[in-house]
Amino acid sequence: MTRDPLVQQFFDRSEEAIAEAKRRYGSGLCALALRILGSAEDAEEVENDVYREAWDAIPPAEPDSLKSWLYMVCRRRALDRLDERLAAKRGGGEAAAVLDELEDILPGEDGRDWAENLSRREALNRFLKELPARERSIFLKRYWYFLSVREIARQERLTDNHVKVLLFRIRHQLKELLQKEGLWYE
Repeated sequence: MTRDPLVQQFFDRSEEAIAEAKRRYGSGLCALALRILGSAEDAEEVENDVYREAWDAIPPAEPDSLKSWLYMVCRRRALDRLDERLAAKRGGGEAAAVLDELEDILPGEDGRDWAENLSRREALNRFLKELPARERSIFLKRYWYFLSVREIARQERLTDNHVKVLLFRIRHQLKELLQKEGLWYE
């Protein structure tokens, strides 16, 4: 298997690696951070943090998909920054709404901590594989990429209410799976 040329640039410690990563993925990374944080300034800082982490981590890390790896780092860093900002007060932005929705089916935990639990992660992966493609896409757009209901509705050519109903049903199905597998605690 050959290494992605951009990953190879990181391995070679070429400063062009960061510029090329920014050219390829910058707008998407910034958009993800902006959806989570609601602040263009914070989103830009998170994007820059992502490039610095890539520079520090590659090598020895060698991601199979640099794009996926960068988005994962971006999401984690944006959520960490959101935690810092919301330490004193709760609210604001799409991320708070998304995490509130997840708290309804993941009591006692927030959505980010839950993703780190291996057995629940495996259950989620199985659950997502069994969902029809459109429902899986809607679920991921909302709970991974933090898109608003309105953005999802526009992209999927549905009404806002239809998306809300689908998300409610999907969360309910996930809760049932977690209960069935003994991963749900009230």
